[in-house]
Amino acid sequence: MYTKARAMSWERADGGVVVDVEIAGKVERLEADKVLAAFGRTPNTDGIGLESVGVERTVSGHIVTGEYGRTSVPGIFAIGDVTTTPALAHVASREAEIVVEHIAGRSPHGRAIDPELVPSAVYCEPQVAGFGLREDRAMKDGIAFRKSVFPYRGAGKSVAIGRTEGLVKLLADPATGELLGGHIVGHGATELIHELLLAKSSELLPDDVVDMIHAHPTLSEAIAEAARGIHGKPIHI
Repeated sequence: MYTKARAMSWERADGGVVVDVEIAGKVERLEADKVLAAFGRTPNTDGIGLESVGVERTVSGHIVTGEYGRTSVPGIFAIGDVTTTPALAHVASREAEIVVEHIAGRSPHGRAIDPELVPSAVYCEPQVAGFGLREDRAMKDGIAFRKSVFPYRGAGKSVAIGRTEGLVKLLADPATGELLGGHIVGHGATELIHELLLAKSSELLPDDVVDMIHAHPTLSEAIAEAARGIHGKPIHI
């Protein structure tokens, strides 16, 4: 894996491809079997009549929405990847519930999606999952935080199933203890992240996570240990 690298060009070669990549100011030729091109996504909002009815869009073409998915035109709502909220399936699904319940005259839980409470999930091996404040952003923006990192290997279940690669990282407010962000790398990370997300959305503190008895042996014990680590008191490390 190369960071801060940029693919310049590629061409087919015998049995594979050759890619010219600029790495730290120098161009290197890399040979590979295949090339995966991922250029991101853009909203498909052109030519469907939004301009004629006056629906406001951003320069990039995203539809501007407010509470309950309302657009600038009464009676027209928008959800999902055509809006400016995170382009994730679970975000669009929750937005749809909010909008439909509002249209039906019910009282949906929440008026809009809070980006800080949206879990991200990467289904690689090991898995990666997280939500909220990241350490690099906190340092860039000058946000004070207390950090705890607990390795998967410290949870007996990870050793038992042979999946010891990974960690749980928590960021908390140094004054109040409020959870600012949670991040997990390791087996089952995309499932485990929801315990931390529930704690955050319920305004629980790391101490509340510690006080809950976690079954042994489980990978979720790594979450409890990371919560202990906010105060420098992990046990199994």
